[in-house]
Amino acid sequence: MVSKGKFWIGLMLIGVVFLGCNESVDPPGAIVSPPPQPETPRSLTASIGDGRIDLSWLANDPGAVSWYKVYFSDSAAAADYMSLVDSTESAAYVMDGLANGRTYYFRISALNLSGLEGEMSRPIATVPGIFSLNLESGHLYTNKRAVTVNLTAPQGTDLMQVSEDSLFVGAHWDQYLSAKTIELSDGDGAKTVYGRFQMGSGGMSIGFVSDSILLDRIAVIDSVTESSGGVTQGAGDTVHFAIFTAEYGGEAQVQVTGLPAIELNDYGLAGDVVASDGIYEIDYVIPIGTELVEAEIIGRFSDPAGNDAPEIKAATRLNAAFPPDPVQLIGYTVSSSELLLEWTRSEISDFGGYRLFRSDDASVDETSFLVTTVTSQSTLNYNDTGLDDTTAYFYRLYVFDENGLSAGSESLELYTAYNDPPDSISIAGNLTGDSLTVEISWLQADDDDFKAYHIMRDINPLPVDYDGALVIKIFNSQSTTSYLDNPAASGDYYYKVFVFDEQGKWTGSNVLTITVP
Repeated sequence: MVSKGKFWIGLMLIGVVFLGCNESVDPPGAIVSPPPQPETPRSLTASIGDGRIDLSWLANDPGAVSWYKVYFSDSAAAADYMSLVDSTESAAYVMDGLANGRTYYFRISALNLSGLEGEMSRPIATVPGIFSLNLESGHLYTNKRAVTVNLTAPQGTDLMQVSEDSLFVGAHWDQYLSAKTIELSDGDGAKTVYGRFQMGSGGMSIGFVSDSILLDRIAVIDSVTESSGGVTQGAGDTVHFAIFTAEYGGEAQVQVTGLPAIELNDYGLAGDVVASDGIYEIDYVIPIGTELVEAEIIGRFSDPAGNDAPEIKAATRLNAAFPPDPVQLIGYTVSSSELLLEWTRSEISDFGGYRLFRSDDASVDETSFLVTTVTSQSTLNYNDTGLDDTTAYFYRLYVFDENGLSAGSESLELYTAYNDPPDSISIAGNLTGDSLTVEISWLQADDDDFKAYHIMRDINPLPVDYDGALVIKIFNSQSTTSYLDNPAASGDYYYKVFVFDEQGKWTGSNVLTITVP
Protein backbone atom coordinates (compact mmCIF):
# COMPACT_ATOMS: atom_id res chain seq x y z
CA MET A 1 0.00 0.00 0.00
CA VAL A 2 1.32 3.45 -0.94
CA SER A 3 0.65 6.30 1.47
CA LYS A 4 -0.60 9.70 0.47
CA GLY A 5 2.91 11.06 1.02
CA LYS A 6 4.34 8.73 -1.58
CA PHE A 7 1.57 9.78 -3.99
CA TRP A 8 2.57 13.44 -3.82
CA ILE A 9 6.29 12.63 -4.05
CA GLY A 10 5.47 10.78 -7.31
CA LEU A 11 3.76 13.84 -8.75
CA MET A 12 6.73 16.00 -7.87
CA LEU A 13 9.11 13.59 -9.59
CA ILE A 14 7.01 13.67 -12.78
CA GLY A 15 7.13 17.46 -12.70
CA VAL A 16 10.90 17.36 -12.40
CA VAL A 17 11.08 15.06 -15.42
CA PHE A 18 9.01 17.47 -17.53
CA LEU A 19 11.05 20.48 -16.40
CA GLY A 20 14.30 18.77 -17.21
CA CYS A 21 13.31 17.70 -20.77
CA ASN A 22 15.68 18.95 -23.60
CA GLU A 23 13.43 18.19 -26.58
CA SER A 24 12.09 21.09 -28.59
CA VAL A 25 8.50 22.23 -28.35
CA ASP A 26 6.26 21.68 -31.34
CA PRO A 27 5.61 24.84 -33.30
CA PRO A 28 2.26 26.59 -33.03
CA GLY A 29 -0.49 24.98 -35.08
CA ALA A 30 1.14 21.51 -35.03
CA ILE A 31 -1.25 18.59 -34.33
CA VAL A 32 -0.24 16.71 -31.11
CA SER A 33 -1.67 13.23 -30.38
CA PRO A 34 -2.97 12.82 -26.79
CA PRO A 35 -1.18 10.18 -24.71
CA PRO A 36 -2.99 6.85 -24.49
CA GLN A 37 -5.43 6.58 -21.55
CA PRO A 38 -4.49 3.94 -18.91
CA GLU A 39 -6.60 0.82 -18.96
CA THR A 40 -9.26 0.40 -16.31
CA PRO A 41 -8.31 -2.08 -13.49
CA ARG A 42 -10.36 -5.26 -13.63
CA SER A 43 -11.34 -8.18 -11.41
CA LEU A 44 -11.64 -6.03 -8.33
CA THR A 45 -12.29 -8.32 -5.34
CA ALA A 46 -12.52 -7.79 -1.59
CA SER A 47 -11.48 -10.11 1.23
CA ILE A 48 -13.40 -9.63 4.47
CA GLY A 49 -12.23 -9.38 8.06
CA ASP A 50 -13.17 -7.91 11.43
CA GLY A 51 -13.54 -4.18 10.63
CA ARG A 52 -11.24 -4.67 7.66
CA ILE A 53 -11.37 -4.97 3.86
CA ASP A 54 -8.46 -6.31 1.77
CA LEU A 55 -8.81 -5.17 -1.88
CA SER A 56 -7.02 -6.71 -4.86
CA TRP A 57 -7.33 -6.24 -8.62
CA LEU A 58 -5.64 -6.92 -11.96
CA ALA A 59 -4.13 -4.74 -14.69
CA ASN A 60 -3.60 -5.84 -18.32
CA ASP A 61 -0.18 -4.18 -18.44
CA PRO A 62 1.12 -3.49 -14.95
CA GLY A 63 4.34 -2.06 -16.44
CA ALA A 64 2.36 0.81 -17.96
CA VAL A 65 0.88 1.80 -14.57
CA SER A 66 2.62 4.29 -12.31
CA TRP A 67 0.21 3.87 -9.42
CA TYR A 68 -3.43 3.32 -8.52
CA LYS A 69 -5.98 5.46 -6.77
CA VAL A 70 -8.44 3.94 -4.27
CA TYR A 71 -11.92 5.51 -3.97
CA PHE A 72 -14.61 4.56 -1.53
CA SER A 73 -18.03 5.52 -0.25
CA ASP A 74 -20.37 4.21 2.44
CA SER A 75 -23.46 5.09 0.35
CA ALA A 76 -24.75 3.37 -2.76
CA ALA A 77 -26.13 6.72 -3.98
CA ALA A 78 -22.58 8.10 -4.05
CA ALA A 79 -21.10 5.22 -6.01
CA ASP A 80 -20.31 7.56 -8.95
CA TYR A 81 -18.93 10.30 -6.71
CA MET A 82 -16.59 8.48 -4.39
CA SER A 83 -13.91 10.06 -2.28
CA LEU A 84 -10.24 9.45 -2.90
CA VAL A 85 -8.99 7.58 0.15
CA ASP A 86 -5.41 6.69 -0.79
CA SER A 87 -3.02 5.64 -3.55
CA THR A 88 -0.79 2.60 -3.92
CA GLU A 89 1.86 1.29 -6.26
CA SER A 90 0.75 -2.32 -5.85
CA ALA A 91 -2.46 -3.93 -7.04
CA ALA A 92 -3.69 -4.39 -3.45
CA TYR A 93 -4.89 -2.19 -0.63
CA VAL A 94 -5.92 -2.78 3.01
CA MET A 95 -8.48 -0.56 4.69
CA ASP A 96 -9.26 -1.12 8.37
CA GLY A 97 -11.08 0.69 11.14
CA LEU A 98 -14.40 0.01 9.40
CA ALA A 99 -17.72 -0.74 11.05
CA ASN A 100 -18.79 -4.37 10.92
CA GLY A 101 -22.12 -4.94 9.20
CA ARG A 102 -21.99 -1.72 7.19
CA THR A 103 -21.79 -1.76 3.39
CA TYR A 104 -18.83 0.00 1.77
CA TYR A 105 -18.28 0.70 -1.96
CA PHE A 106 -14.86 0.76 -3.64
CA ARG A 107 -13.51 1.67 -7.10
CA ILE A 108 -9.94 1.69 -8.40
CA SER A 109 -8.32 3.81 -11.13
CA ALA A 110 -4.85 3.54 -12.72
CA LEU A 111 -2.38 6.32 -13.60
CA ASN A 112 0.12 5.84 -16.43
CA LEU A 113 3.74 6.86 -16.41
CA SER A 114 2.74 10.34 -17.57
CA GLY A 115 0.43 10.77 -14.60
CA LEU A 116 -2.71 10.52 -16.67
CA GLU A 117 -5.57 8.87 -14.73
CA GLY A 118 -7.82 6.37 -16.47
CA GLU A 119 -11.41 5.46 -15.82
CA MET A 120 -12.42 3.94 -12.50
CA SER A 121 -13.28 0.25 -12.24
CA ARG A 122 -16.74 -1.01 -11.74
CA PRO A 123 -17.79 -0.46 -8.11
CA ILE A 124 -17.71 -3.33 -5.67
CA ALA A 125 -19.89 -3.47 -2.56
CA THR A 126 -18.61 -5.29 0.48
CA VAL A 127 -19.50 -5.64 4.18
CA PRO A 128 -16.79 -6.20 6.82
CA GLY A 129 -17.66 -8.56 9.65
CA ILE A 130 -16.56 -11.28 12.02
CA PHE A 131 -16.04 -14.89 11.02
CA SER A 132 -16.01 -17.53 13.73
CA LEU A 133 -15.95 -21.29 14.19
CA ASN A 134 -16.49 -23.39 17.30
CA LEU A 135 -16.74 -27.10 17.96
CA GLU A 136 -19.55 -28.64 19.98
CA SER A 137 -20.73 -25.21 21.16
CA GLY A 138 -17.35 -24.44 22.67
CA HIS A 139 -16.93 -27.61 24.73
CA LEU A 140 -13.36 -28.52 25.58
CA TYR A 141 -13.90 -32.28 25.25
CA THR A 142 -15.82 -34.75 23.14
CA ASN A 143 -16.09 -38.52 23.35
CA LYS A 144 -17.14 -39.07 19.74
CA ARG A 145 -15.51 -38.39 16.40
CA ALA A 146 -18.66 -36.90 14.83
CA VAL A 147 -18.83 -33.30 16.03
CA THR A 148 -20.90 -30.26 15.15
CA VAL A 149 -19.06 -27.28 13.71
CA ASN A 150 -20.89 -23.99 14.38
CA LEU A 151 -20.01 -21.13 12.02
CA THR A 152 -20.83 -17.44 11.77
CA ALA A 153 -20.09 -15.16 8.82
CA PRO A 154 -21.14 -11.70 7.56
CA GLN A 155 -23.92 -11.06 5.10
CA GLY A 156 -22.94 -12.01 1.56
CA THR A 157 -20.96 -15.15 2.50
CA ASP A 158 -21.56 -17.80 -0.16
CA LEU A 159 -19.14 -20.71 0.33
CA MET A 160 -17.09 -22.29 3.09
CA GLN A 161 -14.28 -24.77 3.56
CA VAL A 162 -13.86 -26.81 6.77
CA SER A 163 -10.80 -28.99 7.35
CA GLU A 164 -8.33 -30.26 9.96
CA ASP A 165 -5.59 -28.99 7.61
CA SER A 166 -4.80 -25.28 7.91
CA LEU A 167 -3.73 -25.34 4.23
CA PHE A 168 -7.10 -26.88 3.27
CA VAL A 169 -5.43 -29.47 1.05
CA GLY A 170 -8.14 -31.59 -0.54
CA ALA A 171 -10.94 -29.60 1.12
CA HIS A 172 -14.06 -28.87 -0.93
CA TRP A 173 -15.97 -25.63 -1.15
CA ASP A 174 -19.48 -26.15 0.22
CA GLN A 175 -22.48 -23.91 0.42
CA TYR A 176 -22.24 -21.79 3.56
CA LEU A 177 -24.23 -23.18 6.51
CA SER A 178 -24.29 -22.05 10.13
CA ALA A 179 -23.75 -25.63 11.35
CA LYS A 180 -22.05 -28.65 9.82
CA THR A 181 -21.28 -32.14 11.14
CA ILE A 182 -17.82 -33.50 10.42
CA GLU A 183 -15.90 -36.57 11.53
CA LEU A 184 -12.63 -35.95 13.33
CA SER A 185 -9.53 -37.90 12.44
CA ASP A 186 -9.05 -41.12 14.40
CA GLY A 187 -6.98 -41.30 17.59
CA ASP A 188 -7.66 -39.62 20.93
CA GLY A 189 -6.00 -36.29 21.55
CA ALA A 190 -6.26 -32.60 20.66
CA LYS A 191 -8.00 -31.86 17.37
CA THR A 192 -8.03 -28.48 15.58
CA VAL A 193 -10.57 -27.64 12.86
CA TYR A 194 -10.04 -24.70 10.47
CA GLY A 195 -12.53 -22.76 8.38
CA ARG A 196 -12.45 -20.12 5.65
CA PHE A 197 -15.14 -18.45 3.58
CA GLN A 198 -15.82 -17.05 0.13
CA MET A 199 -18.11 -14.11 -0.50
CA GLY A 200 -20.72 -13.91 -3.22
CA SER A 201 -18.71 -11.02 -4.69
CA GLY A 202 -15.75 -13.35 -5.15
CA GLY A 203 -13.70 -12.19 -2.17
CA MET A 204 -12.44 -14.40 0.62
CA SER A 205 -12.36 -14.22 4.36
CA ILE A 206 -8.98 -12.98 5.59
CA GLY A 207 -6.89 -15.93 6.81
CA PHE A 208 -8.84 -18.62 8.63
CA VAL A 209 -10.74 -19.22 11.86
CA SER A 210 -10.24 -22.28 14.05
CA ASP A 211 -11.20 -24.07 17.25
CA SER A 212 -9.73 -27.01 19.14
CA ILE A 213 -11.31 -29.84 21.08
CA LEU A 214 -9.92 -32.85 22.94
CA LEU A 215 -11.15 -36.18 21.61
CA ASP A 216 -11.29 -38.51 24.61
CA ARG A 217 -13.13 -41.85 24.46
CA ILE A 218 -11.73 -43.66 27.53
CA ALA A 219 -11.92 -42.97 31.30
CA VAL A 220 -9.90 -44.97 33.84
CA ILE A 221 -9.70 -45.10 37.65
CA ASP A 222 -6.21 -45.99 38.85
CA SER A 223 -7.17 -46.65 42.49
CA VAL A 224 -9.60 -45.82 45.31
CA THR A 225 -8.37 -45.24 48.87
CA GLU A 226 -9.74 -44.30 52.30
CA SER A 227 -7.86 -43.34 55.46
CA SER A 228 -9.52 -45.42 58.20
CA GLY A 229 -7.76 -48.65 57.27
CA GLY A 230 -10.82 -50.55 58.48
CA VAL A 231 -10.58 -49.22 62.04
CA THR A 232 -14.03 -48.53 63.48
CA GLN A 233 -14.99 -44.86 63.30
CA GLY A 234 -17.41 -42.88 65.42
CA ALA A 235 -19.65 -39.90 64.84
CA GLY A 236 -17.54 -36.81 64.12
CA ASP A 237 -14.50 -38.78 62.94
CA THR A 238 -13.05 -37.77 59.56
CA VAL A 239 -12.33 -40.26 56.79
CA HIS A 240 -10.31 -39.11 53.77
CA PHE A 241 -11.48 -40.62 50.47
CA ALA A 242 -9.45 -40.33 47.25
CA ILE A 243 -9.94 -41.51 43.66
CA PHE A 244 -6.79 -41.45 41.53
CA THR A 245 -7.20 -40.75 37.80
CA ALA A 246 -5.15 -39.21 35.02
CA GLU A 247 -7.73 -36.54 34.13
CA TYR A 248 -8.92 -33.37 35.85
CA GLY A 249 -12.21 -31.60 35.23
CA GLY A 250 -14.38 -34.70 35.66
CA GLU A 251 -16.76 -35.91 38.36
CA ALA A 252 -15.98 -38.53 41.00
CA GLN A 253 -17.82 -40.13 43.89
CA VAL A 254 -17.55 -43.03 46.29
CA GLN A 255 -20.47 -45.24 47.18
CA VAL A 256 -20.20 -46.70 50.69
CA THR A 257 -22.66 -49.48 51.43
CA GLY A 258 -25.30 -48.04 53.73
CA LEU A 259 -24.52 -44.37 52.99
CA PRO A 260 -25.62 -41.90 50.28
CA ALA A 261 -23.12 -41.31 47.46
CA ILE A 262 -20.24 -39.10 48.57
CA GLU A 263 -19.07 -36.52 46.01
CA LEU A 264 -15.32 -35.90 45.68
CA ASN A 265 -13.62 -32.86 44.13
CA ASP A 266 -10.40 -31.81 42.42
CA TYR A 267 -10.72 -28.10 43.22
CA GLY A 268 -8.28 -27.94 46.15
CA LEU A 269 -11.22 -27.76 48.61
CA ALA A 270 -12.63 -29.82 51.51
CA GLY A 271 -9.63 -32.13 51.76
CA ASP A 272 -8.44 -32.08 48.14
CA VAL A 273 -4.71 -31.41 48.52
CA VAL A 274 -3.83 -30.12 45.03
CA ALA A 275 -6.34 -28.69 42.58
CA SER A 276 -6.56 -30.03 39.01
CA ASP A 277 -4.11 -32.91 39.51
CA GLY A 278 -6.53 -35.69 38.56
CA ILE A 279 -6.84 -36.87 42.18
CA TYR A 280 -10.37 -36.39 43.50
CA GLU A 281 -10.59 -36.16 47.30
CA ILE A 282 -12.86 -35.33 50.24
CA ASP A 283 -12.61 -35.20 54.03
CA TYR A 284 -15.83 -36.93 55.04
CA VAL A 285 -17.16 -36.52 58.59
CA ILE A 286 -19.04 -39.57 59.91
CA PRO A 287 -22.62 -38.47 60.71
CA ILE A 288 -24.25 -39.07 64.08
CA GLY A 289 -26.05 -42.39 64.17
CA THR A 290 -23.92 -44.07 61.50
CA GLU A 291 -23.28 -47.78 61.99
CA LEU A 292 -21.34 -49.69 59.34
CA VAL A 293 -19.84 -53.16 59.41
CA GLU A 294 -17.26 -53.99 56.74
CA ALA A 295 -18.97 -51.64 54.27
CA GLU A 296 -17.64 -51.80 50.68
CA ILE A 297 -16.28 -48.62 49.13
CA ILE A 298 -16.81 -48.31 45.36
CA GLY A 299 -15.22 -45.52 43.31
CA ARG A 300 -16.93 -43.99 40.27
CA PHE A 301 -15.54 -41.49 37.76
CA SER A 302 -16.80 -39.66 34.67
CA ASP A 303 -14.20 -37.71 32.72
CA PRO A 304 -14.81 -34.25 31.20
CA ALA A 305 -15.69 -35.85 27.87
CA GLY A 306 -18.55 -37.80 29.48
CA ASN A 307 -16.86 -41.22 29.53
CA ASP A 308 -17.68 -43.43 32.54
CA ALA A 309 -14.74 -45.35 33.95
CA PRO A 310 -15.19 -48.96 35.14
CA GLU A 311 -15.96 -48.95 38.87
CA ILE A 312 -13.14 -49.80 41.27
CA LYS A 313 -13.37 -51.02 44.89
CA ALA A 314 -11.12 -49.78 47.67
CA ALA A 315 -8.80 -52.37 49.21
CA THR A 316 -10.17 -51.64 52.71
CA ARG A 317 -13.67 -51.39 54.11
CA LEU A 318 -15.38 -48.86 56.34
CA ASN A 319 -16.63 -49.55 59.85
CA ALA A 320 -18.55 -47.13 62.06
CA ALA A 321 -20.41 -47.55 65.35
CA PHE A 322 -22.54 -45.66 67.87
CA PRO A 323 -20.71 -44.53 71.00
CA PRO A 324 -22.31 -45.83 74.22
CA ASP A 325 -24.64 -43.66 76.26
CA PRO A 326 -22.92 -41.95 79.22
CA VAL A 327 -23.67 -42.99 82.79
CA GLN A 328 -24.40 -40.75 85.78
CA LEU A 329 -21.59 -40.34 88.31
CA ILE A 330 -22.09 -39.39 91.98
CA GLY A 331 -19.75 -39.41 94.98
CA TYR A 332 -19.27 -38.95 98.73
CA THR A 333 -16.55 -37.87 101.12
CA VAL A 334 -15.40 -40.78 103.28
CA SER A 335 -12.49 -39.19 105.10
CA SER A 336 -9.67 -36.76 104.71
CA SER A 337 -7.93 -39.26 102.39
CA GLU A 338 -10.78 -41.19 100.78
CA LEU A 339 -13.66 -40.49 98.38
CA LEU A 340 -16.38 -42.91 97.28
CA LEU A 341 -17.52 -42.87 93.62
CA GLU A 342 -20.75 -44.53 92.41
CA TRP A 343 -22.40 -44.65 88.98
CA THR A 344 -25.42 -45.97 87.13
CA ARG A 345 -25.14 -49.19 85.16
CA SER A 346 -24.36 -49.13 81.40
CA GLU A 347 -26.78 -51.33 79.48
CA ILE A 348 -24.91 -51.61 76.16
CA SER A 349 -24.60 -55.12 74.72
CA ASP A 350 -20.98 -54.67 73.57
CA PHE A 351 -19.73 -53.40 76.95
CA GLY A 352 -15.97 -52.95 77.12
CA GLY A 353 -15.38 -51.38 80.53
CA TYR A 354 -15.58 -48.38 82.84
CA ARG A 355 -12.62 -46.03 83.20
CA LEU A 356 -12.43 -43.48 86.02
CA PHE A 357 -10.29 -40.37 85.41
CA ARG A 358 -9.25 -37.74 87.96
CA SER A 359 -7.87 -34.20 87.73
CA ASP A 360 -7.30 -31.20 89.97
CA ASP A 361 -9.47 -29.01 87.72
CA ALA A 362 -12.77 -29.25 85.87
CA SER A 363 -11.11 -30.07 82.52
CA VAL A 364 -10.86 -33.73 83.45
CA ASP A 365 -11.07 -36.01 80.38
CA GLU A 366 -9.52 -39.15 78.91
CA THR A 367 -6.06 -37.55 78.98
CA SER A 368 -6.24 -37.03 82.76
CA PHE A 369 -4.92 -39.40 85.43
CA LEU A 370 -6.50 -42.86 85.13
CA VAL A 371 -7.66 -43.87 88.60
CA THR A 372 -8.94 -47.33 87.74
CA THR A 373 -10.38 -49.55 85.01
CA VAL A 374 -13.41 -51.69 85.84
CA THR A 375 -14.14 -54.60 83.49
CA SER A 376 -17.27 -55.89 85.24
CA GLN A 377 -20.44 -54.26 83.91
CA SER A 378 -22.18 -54.81 87.27
CA THR A 379 -19.47 -53.12 89.39
CA LEU A 380 -20.88 -49.67 90.12
CA ASN A 381 -18.59 -48.08 92.76
CA TYR A 382 -14.99 -47.39 93.62
CA ASN A 383 -13.16 -46.03 96.70
CA ASP A 384 -10.38 -43.62 95.77
CA THR A 385 -7.86 -43.55 98.64
CA GLY A 386 -4.51 -41.98 99.51
CA LEU A 387 -5.76 -38.49 98.79
CA ASP A 388 -4.75 -35.19 100.38
CA ASP A 389 -7.03 -33.65 102.97
CA THR A 390 -9.22 -30.60 102.34
CA THR A 391 -8.56 -30.91 98.58
CA ALA A 392 -10.92 -30.66 95.61
CA TYR A 393 -10.82 -33.52 93.11
CA PHE A 394 -12.63 -33.72 89.75
CA TYR A 395 -13.80 -37.03 88.27
CA ARG A 396 -15.32 -38.35 85.04
CA LEU A 397 -16.34 -41.93 84.35
CA TYR A 398 -16.13 -43.15 80.75
CA VAL A 399 -18.01 -46.12 79.35
CA PHE A 400 -16.20 -47.97 76.55
CA ASP A 401 -17.65 -50.45 74.08
CA GLU A 402 -15.82 -53.32 72.42
CA ASN A 403 -14.88 -51.08 69.47
CA GLY A 404 -13.12 -48.60 71.72
CA LEU A 405 -15.81 -45.95 71.41
CA SER A 406 -16.58 -44.13 74.65
CA ALA A 407 -18.87 -41.65 76.35
CA GLY A 408 -18.00 -39.69 79.47
CA SER A 409 -20.17 -38.66 82.39
CA GLU A 410 -20.52 -35.10 83.56
CA SER A 411 -17.56 -33.81 85.58
CA LEU A 412 -17.99 -34.39 89.34
CA GLU A 413 -16.24 -32.29 91.98
CA LEU A 414 -15.63 -33.78 95.47
CA TYR A 415 -13.71 -32.56 98.54
CA THR A 416 -11.79 -34.62 101.10
CA ALA A 417 -12.34 -33.87 104.80
CA TYR A 418 -10.01 -31.90 107.04
CA ASN A 419 -7.29 -34.00 108.68
CA ASP A 420 -6.42 -33.16 112.30
CA PRO A 421 -2.72 -33.57 113.06
CA PRO A 422 -1.72 -36.37 115.52
CA ASP A 423 -2.10 -35.79 119.24
CA SER A 424 1.05 -34.63 120.96
CA ILE A 425 3.11 -36.96 123.06
CA SER A 426 5.81 -36.40 125.73
CA ILE A 427 9.27 -37.98 125.99
CA ALA A 428 11.68 -38.62 128.83
CA GLY A 429 15.19 -40.04 129.08
CA ASN A 430 18.36 -40.62 131.02
CA LEU A 431 21.87 -42.09 130.81
CA THR A 432 22.30 -45.79 131.36
CA GLY A 433 24.76 -47.32 133.80
CA ASP A 434 27.79 -46.87 131.55
CA SER A 435 26.89 -43.17 131.13
CA LEU A 436 27.52 -43.50 127.38
CA THR A 437 24.09 -44.62 126.23
CA VAL A 438 21.05 -42.40 126.22
CA GLU A 439 17.73 -44.17 126.83
CA ILE A 440 14.68 -42.34 125.40
CA SER A 441 11.04 -43.29 125.99
CA TRP A 442 7.69 -41.75 125.05
CA LEU A 443 4.00 -42.28 125.38
CA GLN A 444 2.34 -44.35 122.64
CA ALA A 445 0.38 -42.36 120.02
CA ASP A 446 -3.29 -43.32 119.87
CA ASP A 447 -4.19 -41.94 116.40
CA ASP A 448 -6.09 -44.29 114.06
CA ASP A 449 -4.14 -43.02 111.05
CA PHE A 450 -0.72 -43.45 112.68
CA LYS A 451 2.18 -43.69 110.23
CA ALA A 452 5.51 -43.44 112.07
CA TYR A 453 7.69 -41.98 114.84
CA HIS A 454 10.61 -39.80 113.70
CA ILE A 455 13.38 -39.13 116.27
CA MET A 456 15.38 -35.93 115.80
CA ARG A 457 18.71 -35.20 117.53
CA ASP A 458 21.18 -32.34 117.45
CA ILE A 459 23.96 -30.84 119.57
CA ASN A 460 22.18 -27.49 119.28
CA PRO A 461 18.73 -26.62 120.52
CA LEU A 462 16.19 -28.16 118.13
CA PRO A 463 13.82 -26.09 115.96
CA VAL A 464 10.10 -26.18 116.58
CA ASP A 465 9.30 -27.58 113.12
CA TYR A 466 10.26 -30.90 111.66
CA ASP A 467 13.66 -31.14 109.92
CA GLY A 468 14.34 -34.41 108.15
CA ALA A 469 18.08 -33.71 108.06
CA LEU A 470 18.23 -34.14 111.87
CA VAL A 471 16.33 -37.45 111.98
CA ILE A 472 18.37 -40.32 113.44
CA LYS A 473 15.70 -43.02 113.60
CA ILE A 474 12.22 -43.84 112.24
CA PHE A 475 9.85 -46.40 113.75
CA ASN A 476 6.79 -47.55 111.82
CA SER A 477 5.37 -49.62 114.66
CA GLN A 478 2.86 -47.67 116.74
CA SER A 479 3.68 -49.79 119.81
CA THR A 480 7.39 -48.93 119.82
CA THR A 481 7.93 -46.40 122.63
CA SER A 482 11.68 -46.41 123.42
CA TYR A 483 15.08 -46.02 121.77
CA LEU A 484 18.73 -46.38 122.88
CA ASP A 485 21.13 -43.81 121.39
CA ASN A 486 24.93 -43.93 121.53
CA PRO A 487 26.34 -40.45 120.89
CA ALA A 488 29.85 -40.41 119.49
CA ALA A 489 31.21 -37.75 121.87
CA SER A 490 30.51 -36.05 125.19
CA GLY A 491 28.42 -32.94 125.38
CA ASP A 492 24.83 -31.77 125.42
CA TYR A 493 22.32 -33.57 123.16
CA TYR A 494 18.78 -32.45 122.33
CA TYR A 495 16.02 -34.97 121.41
CA LYS A 496 12.49 -34.68 120.03
CA VAL A 497 9.97 -37.26 118.78
CA PHE A 498 7.55 -36.38 115.92
CA VAL A 499 4.38 -38.41 115.33
CA PHE A 500 3.30 -38.70 111.62
CA ASP A 501 -0.08 -39.78 110.27
CA GLU A 502 -0.93 -41.42 106.94
CA GLN A 503 -1.35 -38.06 105.17
CA GLY A 504 1.98 -36.68 106.31
CA LYS A 505 0.79 -34.43 109.09
CA TRP A 506 2.94 -34.39 112.22
CA THR A 507 3.07 -33.22 115.81
CA GLY A 508 6.29 -32.79 117.80
CA SER A 509 6.93 -33.75 121.43
CA ASN A 510 8.66 -31.76 124.09
CA VAL A 511 12.47 -31.35 123.85
CA LEU A 512 14.68 -33.69 125.92
CA THR A 513 18.19 -32.51 126.82
CA ILE A 514 20.83 -35.05 127.90
CA THR A 515 24.45 -34.30 128.83
CA VAL A 516 26.93 -37.06 128.01
CA PRO A 517 30.09 -36.85 130.21
